[in-house]
Amino acid sequence: MFLERIVTQTRIDLEQHKREQPLEELQRRVSEQTPARDLRQALSSRPQVNLIAEVKRASPSKGMLAPHIDPVELACTYEQNGAAAISVLTEPHFFLGSSEFLTAIKAAVNVPVLRKDFIVDEYQVYEARAWGADAILLICAILDDAQLSHLLQVARTLGMHCLVEAHSKEEAQRAISAGAMIIGVNSRDLVSFKMNPYLIRDLRSLIPADRVVVAESGIHTAADARRLARYDVQAMLVGESLVVSNDVPGQMRMLLQGANKSTQAKICGLRTPEHIDTCIEAGADLLGFIFHEPSHRYIEPRQVKAALKDSKLYNNGASEHALPDLVGVFVNKEAAYINEVAEELGLHYIQLHGTESPAFCQQIKRPVIKAIQAGSQIDLDLLLSYRDAAWRILLDTPTSEWGGTGVTHDWNIARTAAQTAQILLAGGLNPENVREAVLHVKPWGVDVSSGVETNKQKDSQKIRAFMQAVRNTDTIQE
Repeated sequence: MFLERIVTQTRIDLEQHKREQPLEELQRRVSEQTPARDLRQALSSRPQVNLIAEVKRASPSKGMLAPHIDPVELACTYEQNGAAAISVLTEPHFFLGSSEFLTAIKAAVNVPVLRKDFIVDEYQVYEARAWGADAILLICAILDDAQLSHLLQVARTLGMHCLVEAHSKEEAQRAISAGAMIIGVNSRDLVSFKMNPYLIRDLRSLIPADRVVVAESGIHTAADARRLARYDVQAMLVGESLVVSNDVPGQMRMLLQGANKSTQAKICGLRTPEHIDTCIEAGADLLGFIFHEPSHRYIEPRQVKAALKDSKLYNNGASEHALPDLVGVFVNKEAAYINEVAEELGLHYIQLHGTESPAFCQQIKRPVIKAIQAGSQIDLDLLLSYRDAAWRILLDTPTSEWGGTGVTHDWNIARTAAQTAQILLAGGLNPENVREAVLHVKPWGVDVSSGVETNKQKDSQKIRAFMQAVRNTDTIQE
C-alpha cells in the first residue's frame, strides 16, 4: 500500500537526516528563525472559506502532475491571487518535494507556509521550523495518540500550528481529544485513494465551533467549493486542480467565488425521481421533501426513499454532478418523530416551518433551517433569537397559508436580515425574478417551490431555468 511504502521510506530518510545533522544543530538553526506566522489566524480572521494553495509536483495516486513548475513563482502567484497560506510538499520520492522549495518559498511570500509531509518524529518538527515552516501537517492515520499529542506539544513550543488530518470519525475524535485547533478532513482515503467528497459533511458536526476546519482533496470545480460553504469550513486545501491548470489565477478565482460568493439553491416540494434527477443535473444544492400533510406537495417518508432509489443520478452519484444535500421539511412535529425520520432517510438538514422555539431546534439531531416570516422589524428581532439555535434562517412571506404560496415579501427587510445572519430567501421566487432578488438581498441561498411548478406540479423546464438564472447571477456577483 502507498501509505506504508511512504512511511517506510520516510523513516529511512529520517535516520539519514539525523546522521547528517544532529538534533542539537537543528535546534540552533531554529533559534535563528524569526517567529512563525500564525496559520490559525490566517484561516479564521475573515468570515469566509479561505484557500490554502499547494505547491505539488506529483502524487502517488495521479503520478506526475506538474514536474517542471517553478515552486517560488507558483507560490507568489498563489499569494497574489488571494491564498491565505501556502502548503509545500517536502516528501521527495513520491511527491517530488524538497526542503529547498519550502525555504525559498518562505523567503518569497508573506503568508504562512505549511510543511506537508509524513511527520512521525519530533526531529521532523524541528527540521520544519529550521527550514522556515510556520506550520506542519500531522496525519492521524500514521500516529498513535501518544505520538500525536507529543508532536502537537513540540510544535507549540516552537510557536507553530499544526494541521491535524483526519479520514474518519474515529480520527476526527482523536484529533479533537489531542487538542488540535486546526483539523483537516481529507476526503481521499490514504490506503485505497478512493474519494468520499461528502466525508466533510459527516464529520463537520463532530468538530467543536472553536476549531478551524480545513477541507482537503477533490476540490476542482465551483460546485465543489460551493458545497464546502454548506459545511461551514474555514478553509480548503487545493493542490492538483491548481498545479495542472493553464490559468492558475482563474482557477483560484473560480474556487474562491464558488465558496464565498455563489448562492446556494434549494428546490423544495420534490416528489418524483424525474424531478430529483433534473435538480441534480441543473446543479441544485439542496433538495427539499415536505412532510406536512395538508400540503399538496406532501410526501410520505417511504416514498422519499423509493424516489431516491429510482433516481438515475442520486444513488449512482454520477461523477460530473455534485450531489445535493437532503432537507426534510416539518411543521410542529414532535422532536422524536423528526429525528427518527431524519435517521431513517439519511436527511442532512431539517427545516422547521411552524412555531418551533429555539429550545426545540436544539433537540433536533441534524442542523436546523428555521423558517421565519419576514414582515416587520419585530420579525428581525425574532431572527436574532434563533441565530444560535438554527444552522440557517429561512425568510418566507407572512401569509395565513403555509408555504409555497408564490407571494413575494419586502426584499428590503430581507436584505437587512442577510446582513445579520446567513439566510435562505423564499417566497414568490421564480426564474424571472430570482436574479433581481439575489442581487438586491444578497442571501446565502434561495428556496423555491411554487415558482418551478405548473398546475401545482414540478416543471423540469422551470427548474432548469431557475437554476440557470441563479448561476448566471453568481457570475455577475463575482
